[in-house]
Amino acid sequence: MEQSETAGVVGARTQGAIEAMATLRRRCPWSSRQDHSSLEKYAREETEELIEALADYRADPNPDHRAAVVEELGDVFYQVLFHSALLDESGSAPYGHTLGTIVEGLEAKLIRRHPLAFGEDASDEQMASLEDVEREYRRIKTEEKQQKDTNQ
Repeated sequence: MEQSETAGVVGARTQGAIEAMATLRRRCPWSSRQDHSSLEKYAREETEELIEALADYRADPNPDHRAAVVEELGDVFYQVLFHSALLDESGSAPYGHTLGTIVEGLEAKLIRRHPLAFGEDASDEQMASLEDVEREYRRIKTEEKQQKDTNQ
């Protein structure tokens, strides 16, 4: 599948999940009563279950363990989707707005923190050394922390 085709499929399925979340918030008594505090324990539990599934997969990378990792990633994504829906509601934004902002911020962060992969001189033929990547990453993280401290 081409990258643009993958993006289309992922986008359509993500939109479906956003719409399902909106429906749950309107029609499901449990979902409609949840808030960030009540969901906190589920976010922790799902993250712990993902870590366990990853450990099982690393120990034995069979199809069942891979499927378990995929399932747990979905459960963690559900938490992201739920919390982003709550933020949309609190800010009177359309469902999906916060999730879009999350993905946009993630893309910017990936590019900003990996200039050796995305910069002018980057190429698929010449990969930077691990040492260069680690040094550059530490430098960028330090700059980001200083910037954050300055803004507070």
